[in-house]
Amino acid sequence: MLKEGAQAMKKFLDQALSALEQRHVNFPYELLKTYNALGLSDIDMMVIIHILSYQQIDHAFPDLDRLAERMSLTADEIAVTIQRLIVEGHIQYVERMISIRPLLERMIGMHQEEEASLAIFTRFEQEFGRLLSPLEYEQITRWLNEDGYKEWLIIEALRESVLSGVFNFRYVDTILRGWARANIKSEKQLSEYRKTYRKRSEPEKERTAQRSPQTTKSTPRAVPAVQTGKYKRFYELFENREETSVARTDTTK
Repeated sequence: MLKEGAQAMKKFLDQALSALEQRHVNFPYELLKTYNALGLSDIDMMVIIHILSYQQIDHAFPDLDRLAERMSLTADEIAVTIQRLIVEGHIQYVERMISIRPLLERMIGMHQEEEASLAIFTRFEQEFGRLLSPLEYEQITRWLNEDGYKEWLIIEALRESVLSGVFNFRYVDTILRGWARANIKSEKQLSEYRKTYRKRSEPEKERTAQRSPQTTKSTPRAVPAVQTGKYKRFYELFENREETSVARTDTTK
């Protein structure tokens, strides 16, 4: 008898577990990981989970009183939360059902921005031909977050630096500051700025090329004329002295 009762209990549990396995709710796992970064509180997330579970099982918009029985919120608090989530653009009310499509689109956009941010670091490493230092990573982050430079503008400044043959962050920063002073906000403005800059610089280059280097004519070094008679008087005195000496010798003899 006990054995039969145990078998019946086991059969009941198996059926209950099977029913529970069939009545499951599908929910995006990535959303559970990122809802806090998307600006949702724990209560917001639980309200959304309960709404989706109700819709998937009962195929209808949830009854707020029944939701209140499941949660620690009142029906009025749940209603206020749902209304706020709709106004803030997290969820939509479509055909008498709640849709989390806006939330999923924001989540995908956030992941794309993260991938783009990583791509800019990779671009610098490729152009410089080396790994970036922690300080250089911080510099790029400051350009993006503190200075507010757009990613495309930083890439263009990097390109300008590489074309100039300069591979350091200080030069890239100088380019970005110059463009900021010129109030460049779009790719079109940057293109026009470059054209104007080239027009101003080309005449100066032509003048520099046409200007021949100044050659200074060297004055030939003056060579003093040879004074042939410079020692004439000396030799005359010497000869006279020799003649006088000879004459004295002859007289003595």
